[in-house]
Amino acid sequence: MVSEKVNIRDKKRGLKRALKILIGVFVIILIGLIVYFAYLGIFSEKEKIVLENPLKDIVLKYSVGGEVSAEEIDAIVEEAILEFNEDYINYLLVALGINNLHKSFTFETPKIEIDVGEVWSSEIIDGVPNTNKNEIENEDIKISLTKQEAVMALLSQNIEQFMKDSVSGGRTNIEMVAGKVELFSKGYLSLYKDLTGDELEV
Repeated sequence: MVSEKVNIRDKKRGLKRALKILIGVFVIILIGLIVYFAYLGIFSEKEKIVLENPLKDIVLKYSVGGEVSAEEIDAIVEEAILEFNEDYINYLLVALGINNLHKSFTFETPKIEIDVGEVWSSEIIDGVPNTNKNEIENEDIKISLTKQEAVMALLSQNIEQFMKDSVSGGRTNIEMVAGKVELFSKGYLSLYKDLTGDELEV
């Protein structure tokens, strides 16, 4: 009699253990599927943003027969600095590839602060910069350069190469403010590597 009761208990233990294992496997598969679909939603390729260079009208005003002299370049830069606005920041950021930035795993949007002698901030929503002339809380990175450097970047044939040279030459400073995991989850690491040539280890 005693041995029969022990056998019944052992059978129930085996059943409970099998159920726990099945539930554990199901939860792991479910988490894997959620992470996979979240990854597809976050990292899917975004449409390329196309903006018109905000200096186009100023350059056309000074160019004669499609050419601009050195004196006219100085005049263009001077006028562009006076008219500096959010379109300059947006064009620069898009040229640097911010459309590849995305929300983090905690659904925080990328936030960039740009100091050009006055502080501008840009929140990247679905790959599109939303730029304002003010400081922003919890920024991910800070980019510091002069208005003249920003204007010269907009006038250059290859903005990305100009900015790489500007960073390596010390005319533009990029400061990573957020933690490396946060920067990684929003896609900043490839942007940082493209600009500096350095890798940030997570």
